[in-house]
Amino acid sequence: MDDSISRIINDDIDIHETLGVSSTSTPQEIRRAYRQQALRFHPDKNPGSAATFNLILTSYEILTDPALKSRYDELRELKASRAASRDKLDELTRRFQDEVIASEKKKQETKKHQFDIESIREDGLKRRRLQEQALISSKGKSSMSIYGIPLRNNVSIVVPSDTPTVLLKYKYKKELKDLVDEDVISKIMAIFGNVTRVKLDGHDGRYAYAYVDFETLDGCRKALEHNYNESAKKWDGTDVRKLASLLRGCKKVDTTTSELTANEKVNQILRDFTEHVNSVSDKNAVVS
Repeated sequence: MDDSISRIINDDIDIHETLGVSSTSTPQEIRRAYRQQALRFHPDKNPGSAATFNLILTSYEILTDPALKSRYDELRELKASRAASRDKLDELTRRFQDEVIASEKKKQETKKHQFDIESIREDGLKRRRLQEQALISSKGKSSMSIYGIPLRNNVSIVVPSDTPTVLLKYKYKKELKDLVDEDVISKIMAIFGNVTRVKLDGHDGRYAYAYVDFETLDGCRKALEHNYNESAKKWDGTDVRKLASLLRGCKKVDTTTSELTANEKVNQILRDFTEHVNSVSDKNAVVS
């Protein structure tokens, strides 16, 4: 990111032109332009474009941060004014560069904090798994543990029973997580029929999930019948063709029951465990 900042300052690069937007563009227009440019110049799709991709990312972060954008606009105005003091310009340049770098460091620290929390969580799960295995061994039950099954980040939502809903599964890529939102999923799935709502349901590190509500059962049926193992040629000619290639499948949501999670294996284990606990409670009630 430091190289991109240096290019913006020293080469007098206009970050609005970099993203293909104007100084009066709305946040939605800036975000849309960033998606298009990021997909076009992403190193995975366009080898040798890492420097351009980093410049696009830095330009987007500046334009979407009110404080950094204000500092950038002030810097541009001073450069455009021949009457500006050189000392004042140099000071403003240093402040702008320091603030951008500080913003990036803050984001890195936030990511590290989240990683520390995740490590603590994983340690807690390991301890609970050991306790569970010991309890199951003492009861002579199966050694299967619900903590050995990957869970998504979110508990599944409950949808109305008359809603044609599917649970969409797609490849999770960390570098594209900001490009795949409810609007993008809706645009991709609209090829099967009118989409009324999309609800993202987190990821398990390998795949991400989303609930998709169709206006009609016909749209729902077409989405279920599509072979997602084939290429994404169905989306040829659309601006979501590349992102549609991430799709891996979908299934009909059983809206007649309210499960605790969207993972059927976990739900079955929880049901068995609940039945076992209830049966033990009933026996204790009889004894007492």
